[in-house]
Amino acid sequence: MEFLVVGLNHRTAPVEVRERLSLNKEQLPEALSAMSGQQVGGVILSTCNRSEFYTLDLPNDDPETGSDRLKKFLVERFGISLLDIDRYLYVYRGYDCIHHLFRVSSSLDSMILGEEQIIGQVRDAYEAATTAGTAQGPLAQLFQQALRVGRMVRRETGISRNAFSVSRACVEMAKSVLGDLSSSRVLVVGAGEAGELAAEVLSLSGVTDITVTNRTFQRAEELAANLSARAVPFDGMPKALRDTDIVIGCTGSPGYVLQADLIGNTMAARPDRPLLLIDIAVPRDIDPEAAQVKNVFLNDVDDLESATQASREKKAREAEWAEELATDEAQQFRQWCLDLEALPTVIKLRNRADQVRSFELNKTLRKLNGRLDEEALESLDAMTRAIVNKLLHDPTMFLKERKGPDELKVAREIFRLGEDGPTSPD
Repeated sequence: MEFLVVGLNHRTAPVEVRERLSLNKEQLPEALSAMSGQQVGGVILSTCNRSEFYTLDLPNDDPETGSDRLKKFLVERFGISLLDIDRYLYVYRGYDCIHHLFRVSSSLDSMILGEEQIIGQVRDAYEAATTAGTAQGPLAQLFQQALRVGRMVRRETGISRNAFSVSRACVEMAKSVLGDLSSSRVLVVGAGEAGELAAEVLSLSGVTDITVTNRTFQRAEELAANLSARAVPFDGMPKALRDTDIVIGCTGSPGYVLQADLIGNTMAARPDRPLLLIDIAVPRDIDPEAAQVKNVFLNDVDDLESATQASREKKAREAEWAEELATDEAQQFRQWCLDLEALPTVIKLRNRADQVRSFELNKTLRKLNGRLDEEALESLDAMTRAIVNKLLHDPTMFLKERKGPDELKVAREIFRLGEDGPTSPD
């Protein structure tokens, strides 16, 4: 048994690669089912900064490894060539997989150190897999522990104090480009969680002219009402763009909602007025070709890291503490897994030894033909148990301290521990 993750994130792959492997909540059930069809049932964690596929790799005689099967799933599910993405993928096994997930849930592997959204995203991923029946046994234990570690890190360190979110980071980026935003006109495209956060941060930053648009107009109206903003239907977006200084794209759409020609037509009507586009969606909302239009300045989610660098530097000490906690918890969980994995072999070994002891003791007692009294029989039984315990002490400690698959297999072979229990002592 070995934990396994295959994935990519903002450190290994640019947004144009990450968006090809991204999944939204509605797509997860089908994708989880398809993973199970490749004998790698597990958990999928897909956010704007990562797509990770977790499974429990069980030993078998198939030469195809769990990572091979996961990569095969990626190729078939996303219609991509392995040659195109393999260099961006990381593969972590065993302890490395545990440690990676604990760092992820603690926001240590996030673009924005201490951000709050990731622990909710890990929880949602686990719950989706639980509903699909693909996260069971040790894998369920792994994700439950990862969520506990993520909460503990936030509780015991200052890593999440005044933490940025992606939405807040994009507003900070706008400030770095334009300065005071209070007189800016902002169009938020998307009224989901990211859009709501962006609109709230804009309002807190003094922006009073906020327009929200969304495919479901009712949702845009609800968000606008909460922020004293205004809502426009999705088909009214071209008109709204003409009066806009800043556009924040944050929908969950699978393709571009702001095409380059739409931006070009908008700027043709207002050539001397610059337009700042900030695309925090994955897959992206804004056609990258829009950056070629004169007076248009386009930034995507990968450009946000510079806006959060100062915050990361201020939290260096808290990050070190958080790293220590995540590492310690990963080591403890790995030890628990090893104990769990070795337990059946240790039990079989002791059962085997006791079976041999009982067989030989009874054979000796038959030869003595009742010449020992009850006290002597108890002493003889205690002596044989003590001999077995002393002889098994070192092998048992060895298995508890070094219980990898190879050691366990050797122990089963040496002591003839069959899969269905101890073999005959004859």
